[in-house]
Amino acid sequence: MIKRNTQNDHNFFIHFVTSYSILLIFILIMGLFLYQLGIKDAKNSLHKQNVTMLKNAVNDMDTSFEMISVLASQISTNTSLRNLADLSATDRDFYTYSTNVMHDLSRFLLIEASLPIDDYYVYLPRTNYLISSSMLTDARLFYQYSKHYNRDTYEDWLRDIASYDNIRKFESLCTYSNSAPSYLYKIPISSMEIGNNMLGMICFEISQSKLEALFSNLSLFEHGFLYVTDSSNIEAFRISGSSAQSTEYFHDFLINTDEIRQNGVYETTLDGDSVIVTSITSDNNGWHYYLVQPSYLVFQDLLSYQKAYSLIILGTILFSFAVIYLLSKRNVKPINQIKTALEDSIDKTDSLENELEAQRPVIYNSYLSRIMKGQIRSAEELKQIQQFLRLNEHCKYTVLYASVYQEQLESHLEEMDENTMFAASAPYRETIHSYFYTYFGNEIYILDADINAFALLLPCDMEENIPDYINRISDTFIAMHDELAEKENLWIFGGLGNRNKEIPFLWKSFQQASQACSYIREGQIFQSYHNLKKDKSTYYYPFEMAVQLSNFISSSNDKQIKEIFRLIRKENIDDRNLPINVLKWLLSDIRNTLIKVRFGISQSDDNKEALNKIDFTLENYRSLDILEEISLDLAALFEQKTDSNKLIVSIQTYINENYQDSSLSLKKISEVFNISESYFSYLFKAETKQNFSEYLELLRMNRAMHLVKTTTTNLSDLYLEVGYNNANSFRRAFKKIHGVAPKTIRDGLHA
Repeated sequence: MIKRNTQNDHNFFIHFVTSYSILLIFILIMGLFLYQLGIKDAKNSLHKQNVTMLKNAVNDMDTSFEMISVLASQISTNTSLRNLADLSATDRDFYTYSTNVMHDLSRFLLIEASLPIDDYYVYLPRTNYLISSSMLTDARLFYQYSKHYNRDTYEDWLRDIASYDNIRKFESLCTYSNSAPSYLYKIPISSMEIGNNMLGMICFEISQSKLEALFSNLSLFEHGFLYVTDSSNIEAFRISGSSAQSTEYFHDFLINTDEIRQNGVYETTLDGDSVIVTSITSDNNGWHYYLVQPSYLVFQDLLSYQKAYSLIILGTILFSFAVIYLLSKRNVKPINQIKTALEDSIDKTDSLENELEAQRPVIYNSYLSRIMKGQIRSAEELKQIQQFLRLNEHCKYTVLYASVYQEQLESHLEEMDENTMFAASAPYRETIHSYFYTYFGNEIYILDADINAFALLLPCDMEENIPDYINRISDTFIAMHDELAEKENLWIFGGLGNRNKEIPFLWKSFQQASQACSYIREGQIFQSYHNLKKDKSTYYYPFEMAVQLSNFISSSNDKQIKEIFRLIRKENIDDRNLPINVLKWLLSDIRNTLIKVRFGISQSDDNKEALNKIDFTLENYRSLDILEEISLDLAALFEQKTDSNKLIVSIQTYINENYQDSSLSLKKISEVFNISESYFSYLFKAETKQNFSEYLELLRMNRAMHLVKTTTTNLSDLYLEVGYNNANSFRRAFKKIHGVAPKTIRDGLHA
C-alpha cells in the first residue's frame, strides 16, 4: 500500500512537472515572438523619435528666422533710420538721426539675446557706414579694427554685405576670419530701390555655436552629422559630431535621392556604411534638413539588449525548471501564499495612506499661497482648493499679515544654510501657530509666508461695522502680542487688509495687509490698511501688483485683470485723487508692464494684426481704460498657448522684471510659482533651450553692457545694478560673455 502511494505521488509529481513545463515552453515561444515584435517596434519608435526631435529643432530654427524677420521689419520701419539712409556723413542732421537710431535699436537688446546671432548691424551704402545699438562707424574701420578680418578681402566682404544676391541665405564668413565659424544673413531695409541705389541692408552674423545649441537635442553619436540646404539645394550650414568625416561628397547623394527627400526616415548605405537618414523640409522657408546617423550606433542599445535577452532566456529556463520542481513539491501550500499576498497588499495600502498624509501640509501651504497671490485660474481649481481646505463658501475672509522678531532665533538661523533653516524653525512656528489658534479660533488658515512671517486667513462677518471689526482684531492681536512677549520672549507686529467677498480676490487683502505691516514704526504693534493715510503725492502700484498683472495676462484670467484695474482706480483716483502729473507716472508704469508682456509674444500670421494694433495703441494712447483694454487683448493672445508655455512665459516675465534681485534662484522661483525645482529646470530647458542659470546670466550681462554704453553708472557699483552680490563674480561673468572687461568698453567709448 505504501509502495502504491509512493508511485501515485511520483506520477502526480511528474504530471505537475509536465504541465508546468508545457506552459513554460508556450510562454517562451510567445516571449520570443513578442521580443521580435518589440525589437521592430523599438526601431520604429526610434525612427519616430528622430523625426519628432528633428521637427522640434527645425521649428525652433524657423521661430528664430521669424523673430529675425520681425526684428528686421521693425528696424526697416524706423523713421529715423530711413531718414539717416538718405543723408551723407556731412549733412547737418546726420549725427542727430544716428543718435536716435542707436537709441531705438537698443530697445531690441533682449530680442537680440534670444536669437542665434553674435551681432547685427545696418549697412548704409550712401555713406559706407555701419550702425547698431552700440556703434556708428565706417565700414573699413569696423572690418579691420572691430572684427579684425583679413585685410586683403575687405572689398569682397563689402560687396557681400551690399549685394542683393543671397538675400535671406547663409553666407560663410570664414573667408574673412580665422576665428570661430559664423554666417552672414542679410535682409534689405526695403524691397524697392531708390533710383539705382539701395536704401540699406540689415546684416545678421549667425553664430555656429548658437546654431549647434538649437540642435543640441539631436544625437549625432560622434560619427553623425546634420546637413542643411536652402530652397535652392545650396548648402546653408552643417553640424558634425566630434569624429564625423567630411560631408562634402554626401551633398549630391542626399539631395538627389527621392526616398531621402521625402520627410521621414530612410535606412541606406552611405560610403559603405549603414546609416539612418532623417529628413525634414521646413514649411517656413523650404530649407531641407538631413540628419545622418550611423545605424550601428543608433541601434547599439538594442544589440546589447539582444545579447542580454539571450542570457536572460537561458537563465530563465534553468531557473524556471528549478522553480517548477519546487512548486510541484510545495503545491500543497497555496493558502499560505494567498495570506502573504493579502498582508503585503494591506501594508502597501497603509504605506500609501501615510505618504499622502505626510504630503498634506505641503499641499495645504501651496493652496493657501495660491489664494494669497491670486494664482487660481479656473472655477474647477477654486472648487478643488475649497474642498481640500474645507473653506466655507458662504463665509467671507480677510488677511492678517504678522511678522515675528526673536533675537535668539535670528542669531540661531544665521548659522545655518538655507536647506536646514526652515526645518530647524519648525518648533518655533508650531508655537506661533498655537497662539494664533488660541486667540483667533480654529477656523482660521495659516500660511508660513517666510521664516518669521505668517499670513492668516480670517473669517469675518461682512455685516459688522468696519471700525468695530478693526478694533476687535486689533485688541485680539495686541493681547496675543503681550502674552507672546511675556511667556515666549517673542515680539510680533501685524497688518490687516480689507475684507473681501470672493476668495479669488483675496490677493488684494494679502497685498494690503503686507503693506500695512510695512508701515508700522517703532512703538506700534498693529496697523490696518483701512486706517492708513493715503499719500496723494504718490501713486499705488506696488511691484507685487505689476508681477500679478503680468501673471494674470499670461494666464488669460480676464476676471482678475478687470479686478486689478478696479483696485488701481479705487486706490489712485477714488481714494487719492492723484494730480495729473502723478497720474501720468502711474500710467507710464502700467504701460511698461504691458510692454514687457507684449514682447513675450512671438509674432505669427495669426496674431500679426492684433499685435500691430496693440503696438499702435501703446505708442499713441494712455488712459486706464485703454490700458485695461490692451491687457485683455494681450490675455486673449495667450489663450492659444499650451499650459507649459504659459507657465514659462510667466516665469520669463518674472525673471525679466526681477533680474536685479540677487536672491533670484531656482528655489525662489519654484516657491513663487509653486512648482518643484527639478520640474521647473526641465520645463525651462525644454521651452527656451537654455538652462535657467545661463538665461539669467545672459540677461544680466546684456543689461550690464547696455548700462556701460548708455549711462555714467560707476563701474565699481555696476554689479549691484544687475543682481550680483560680488564685484569679482560680476567681472568674471562679464568677461566670459562679452570677451572684455567693462572698463575696456567704457574707455573705448570715450577714446
